[in-house]
Amino acid sequence: MRNERQGDMTQGNPLPLMVKFAIPMLIGGIFQLLYNMVDTVVLGRYVGVSALASIGVTGTTVFGIVQGGCAVMNAISVVAAQCFGSGDDDRLKLVVGNSIWLVLITGAVLGAVGFWGARPIMQLIGTPDDIIDGAVLYLQITCGLVIIQLLYNAVAALLRAIGDSRTPLIFLIVCSLLNVALDLIFVINFKMEIAGVAIATIISQAVSAVLAIAYMLKKYAVLRFTAKHMRIDRGILASVMRIGAPMAAQTLLITVGMMVTTSVINSFGSGTVAAYTVGNKVEQLATVLFSQVAFSFSVFAGQNFGARKYDRIKDGMRKMLLLVVGLSAISTVVMFVFGRQIAWFFVEADTPASVIDSAYNMIRIEAALYSALGGIWVYNSALRGIGDAQFTLLSATIELVAKVILSVVLSKLFGETGIWFASPLGWIPGMLPSAIRFHRGKWERRARASDAAAQT
Repeated sequence: MRNERQGDMTQGNPLPLMVKFAIPMLIGGIFQLLYNMVDTVVLGRYVGVSALASIGVTGTTVFGIVQGGCAVMNAISVVAAQCFGSGDDDRLKLVVGNSIWLVLITGAVLGAVGFWGARPIMQLIGTPDDIIDGAVLYLQITCGLVIIQLLYNAVAALLRAIGDSRTPLIFLIVCSLLNVALDLIFVINFKMEIAGVAIATIISQAVSAVLAIAYMLKKYAVLRFTAKHMRIDRGILASVMRIGAPMAAQTLLITVGMMVTTSVINSFGSGTVAAYTVGNKVEQLATVLFSQVAFSFSVFAGQNFGARKYDRIKDGMRKMLLLVVGLSAISTVVMFVFGRQIAWFFVEADTPASVIDSAYNMIRIEAALYSALGGIWVYNSALRGIGDAQFTLLSATIELVAKVILSVVLSKLFGETGIWFASPLGWIPGMLPSAIRFHRGKWERRARASDAAAQT
């Protein structure tokens, strides 16, 4: 029988364990990008810049809705990892059962926002008239059915909580390949354009979700729940929301900041919107090298926090920071050297060179401060893993305020180039609160005091 605790990260050298766990997440992140980017590439090459801009302008809203839901799913992973680390398998099954209710409720609420709020949101951010109908259609399909994506993410989160990062990768690859095939069929063969790429995304996510659920229930007895585990447990829900609510609020703040930025960008016209779309896609590709590694630290921290190995968390933090800074430096160099060539991949051959020039300008400016972005992700992952997610909200707020002010002010002073500086300059102050919180060690002192009280 398969050893269900082989993903235990509470023993052994932290760095090899974290790298081993992170590699499938890294590969998975690449495939996640692939099936997201396929939409952009197919529309850019086979439909046109207008369709590309239609999807690009929805990026902020899609991010807010999807990542807001994923915040809750990630919180499930942290709580599950803490249960796994402590060896409390019965409570772990309760987490699995309660996750179903969280998926249903979160999916219904966010789906309603995505479907009925699509046009008002697009109007609010000043979407150009020539692309708004396509943007609304894409949002209504992808975000209206966001529950499908949340279901897969919940299962993936539970599997990662017990140290299995390989299985989610397998189903993500299936999803990516299926999405590519359906994109080509719906857009090229059936001429479905924007509706085609949206429907392809939903179908591929649904297939992956069903397969992932079947695998989890068959392979892992520790995650195999019964009807009694579906009873609502207020303690578990409170733990999940204590971590997930600040994460969701953080996502909301980031989304608001992005919407302000998008609104400023929209004022420069469809060409700048297209450049922003391309630049964002390239940035996602560039940062996947270190983002997934940074995100994996929450599981390591969660398991060791549950096992009461606080020194091990601090040791892991030091090694993770060195790793992420090194990987971010590699991404920076690659973007400076090959950023322009990568940008061309997302557009038609006859796309105006000015669009690519603008996108490449954005890419270089942001790449220069990738290390600060990596720092934000590592520290926030650590705080979430130890259950101190509330403080990450302060970091997000500071980052938001900095980005909003800078995007408005710098755009007036330097045009679109000023907009490209807003995000990376906001990363630096955004990282500081989480870093200070972790290194001051209040979380450790509180945890050790709780442990001592429990032993008396």
